[in-house]
Amino acid sequence: MADQFTQQLHTELTAIQAEIEQLEAKRRLVEELLDLEKDTGATATATPTRRAAQRPADTSKPRRLPRGLISRTVREFLAQQSEPAHATAILAHLARSGAAPQGAKPIANLQSNLQRMKEAGEIENAGRNRWRLREAEGSEAPAAPAAPGATPAVVTSATLLGRPQASG
Repeated sequence: MADQFTQQLHTELTAIQAEIEQLEAKRRLVEELLDLEKDTGATATATPTRRAAQRPADTSKPRRLPRGLISRTVREFLAQQSEPAHATAILAHLARSGAAPQGAKPIANLQSNLQRMKEAGEIENAGRNRWRLREAEGSEAPAAPAAPGATPAVVTSATLLGRPQASG
């Protein structure tokens, strides 16, 4: 019976050691990814200020984007487009320019930004999640000029305050 118990303990110990090795491999991968992210995230090599040097770097939260950066970049991108752009194309452009919404669901964040811009009258949805800049009120095609000396057409009503007018 003691041999059976010893055998069972050795089996469990072997399984635990295999799991520890797997976790160690995952830890090494995570450290490599963090090192790569830190290397690509380094923007300037300027000396940090004394206050920044005293404060520990908080790597748990991504840095907050400046207010209005996403909206401004979306407007600039849509101004360059000849046709309405799909939200995924807008998100790809934002990612390339470093202005992509952060968080677990960046497309949802972008959709809320686009909806807010639509409500503000800046952009419009052309259908099927394709967006374009809204044309300014004064930029519509001007009405055809009237012929010189022509008077505008006069429209008269056949009713007076909801009652038919008497003819005659």
